[in-house]
Amino acid sequence: MLADYRAWLESELKLLGNASHHAYSFGQANMAKRAIEQLDEELAKTLYIAVDKATATEALTELDLIEQSATAIPPGLARLRDALRAAFATANPPAA
Repeated sequence: MLADYRAWLESELKLLGNASHHAYSFGQANMAKRAIEQLDEELAKTLYIAVDKATATEALTELDLIEQSATAIPPGLARLRDALRAAFATANPPAA
């Protein structure tokens, strides 16, 4: 999905670059270029893994079971568990 977004930004940048004689197009091209740069910065420091919800739910359940049986889990697994919980919260916000 992020690769598709980046490709779309690049196509917009190319399209706008071809019409750069218009001041509006120049500004839009600069915005697209900055968006690509920011996306690249974010992608450089973050690992995105496409995991279906069933697998993520199973992993979260197993991490919780490990924590219950061992009373603590290693910090890396705790951060992974927290990231999974945050992803579920974002994907399924509470009803207002």
